[in-house]
Amino acid sequence: MATRLTACLCCCVAAHFALASAARAQAPARKIRQKMSDTLNNTPDFMCSASIERTERVGDGEPAVLPALHIDAGIANGIEIYAVPATDGEKDILRKVLSLYHTAGTGSFAMYARGVFLTTEATFYYMPEESKGGRTLSRLDFAMPREVSHYSASNAGRKADLGYSGSIWSDPHSMEVARVWLKADAIPEELGIESVTQTIDYGRAAILGIPVLLPTATELRLREVSGREVRLTGHFSDCRQFSSKRGERFVENGVGDPVKVSTASPTRAGSVLPSIAELLPAKTRIEMMLNDPIDERTTTEKSKLSFTVLREVKKDGRVVVPKGANVSGHVTRILRQTFPIFTAIKGYYAVGILLDTIDVDGRRFRMRANLEQVGPPATQICFLPLSNDPNKWGEFDDRQMLFSIPPAESGESFLGVVSEFLRLGSHWVTYWTIEEGPG
Repeated sequence: MATRLTACLCCCVAAHFALASAARAQAPARKIRQKMSDTLNNTPDFMCSASIERTERVGDGEPAVLPALHIDAGIANGIEIYAVPATDGEKDILRKVLSLYHTAGTGSFAMYARGVFLTTEATFYYMPEESKGGRTLSRLDFAMPREVSHYSASNAGRKADLGYSGSIWSDPHSMEVARVWLKADAIPEELGIESVTQTIDYGRAAILGIPVLLPTATELRLREVSGREVRLTGHFSDCRQFSSKRGERFVENGVGDPVKVSTASPTRAGSVLPSIAELLPAKTRIEMMLNDPIDERTTTEKSKLSFTVLREVKKDGRVVVPKGANVSGHVTRILRQTFPIFTAIKGYYAVGILLDTIDVDGRRFRMRANLEQVGPPATQICFLPLSNDPNKWGEFDDRQMLFSIPPAESGESFLGVVSEFLRLGSHWVTYWTIEEGPG
């Protein structure tokens, strides 16, 4: 009886300390998440010079060094992309690298790890500080459940959704992330994969003269049940804003899709993704909730915006865009202007908005649509200067000739806000129509 009581007391003490650790972790976790999410949301599309070294080992033997890959890689429209190499030999190496990323469900930049910082799904656990590379760093452990992880691995035609867990090391003063380590959890035996781990080191790089936090090095290890272990070690340098030159071709890291290096004709910048026009005809109406506030104190040119589709969209009786689909966009410009009314001068804003992508059934499409109407609560102070909606001016119909709106760029919509201050809170309804043409 005493032994059983002692065991129960030990379990209670262990549970108490686990709960206390999780509770203590929430405050620094919130600060680290906020710091990293701000960085991720404000980082422009970028391209880096990547050097990816490869080794392969079977059993306990010495690892064999495989040909390395030297390539430009980066993020464009939320997708990891690689410049298509010039030679067949380099293309073959790229295929093998992407095939391994496809099997492990990762990529050079471990995009799936963004869920730890951009959602509230992970659970955090406080750990003692550690010394790494001569620096004292804070450590948080985390666990991301399988049901919300958006991470999967596949092998030999089999695929499984997985949870993952790991550790985050950050500067205890600035809360800036220095390293993230992740491992796949509970991999089913039928995949033939014993373990998947990935490490990402972060550092500051200047893009357009602005310092941003980017991966500087990554390491992926995949070990199969057969005993074969493959390791990819990547180093990144010369990071700059992404822009495509004529004649350049890119292939995305199609995790979850068949891996192949495209040899299509040259593409323009931003043409990496298929267009939503492939799914929906022009003028299709989409109702979406804007999740982010538009506020002059925090919103600037290039600020990211996120939307959620509120009503499913059907074509030929079939649901093409489901309710809850995610849409991303950004602010193109914010112009403050004035107009006279009676003997006074009043202020108003013209906010340019451009949609970027929409995620549908695991695929990402370029999104081009026109803002046609706004719903509550924004309707009280907003108008739509370039909309075809008959109620575009709302209560400002008698003053429309007093407003000055610049010509819109391709895909750009304007939102007019009649107010001395730009203070639009989050979660208000917007109505869009698919743009004519290729988008």
